[in-house]
Amino acid sequence: MRKNFIYIKYNNYCFAPTLLPSLIVLTLFPLLIYLGFWQIHRGDFKKHAQILFSQGSLSTAIEINKKNNIGIEKNYFPGVLHGYFDNQHTFLLENKIYLHRVGYAILTPFKLDGGQKVVLVNRGWVPEGRDRTQLPKIPTFDHEINIEGLIVFPNKTFSFNSAYKTGWPKKIQTINPEFLKKNNFQPFIIVINNQSVYSFTPYWQPIVLPASRHYAYAFQWFSLSITLIIVYFLTHIHRL
Repeated sequence: MRKNFIYIKYNNYCFAPTLLPSLIVLTLFPLLIYLGFWQIHRGDFKKHAQILFSQGSLSTAIEINKKNNIGIEKNYFPGVLHGYFDNQHTFLLENKIYLHRVGYAILTPFKLDGGQKVVLVNRGWVPEGRDRTQLPKIPTFDHEINIEGLIVFPNKTFSFNSAYKTGWPKKIQTINPEFLKKNNFQPFIIVINNQSVYSFTPYWQPIVLPASRHYAYAFQWFSLSITLIIVYFLTHIHRL
């Protein structure tokens, strides 16, 4: 005979759930609520990011060579740089999808003319080879150039091992503030203009999943939590 976790009697009905389903509900219900609020938080973040992108992209381009410091308030602002690529130290950001194909984002350091500052430039996407050991061939530009692009401050992300290959170009898993600081880059990257002769296939999007999708997911999680409670009560209410 199963032992009831709770026993409540009212008129000709009783509510008598057993221990195991009660523990399952006590575990799943707060988890579903947490996931719902987490999706709301992500939706609010994406909504705010879209506003910043819309405002920044309409602003006057910043001449990065003339600025000592560029703060995060300039996120998504257009920028102009003069200098040259450090062709010998290109990074390959892995697992970037474009048109259902896996590839790399090409990230090349750009040394600013007249100073010691180095900015990492996202030059676009290239497909992965048939063999993962086959690295893409990246054309080099040894002369001083001007490039235009978008100033982007990367979000904080976690990576077990960001760079795991010796030699160059070097494969990496993610770009975050810690990576930029460790490699003595500026705290932002430049996403190069699509029309630039120095770019590859443009793939970058400021927001991959819109805020509305996150809000829809939040509704689903909250609906599941309510359904869970309803099913729990209905399956454990009995007529005496």
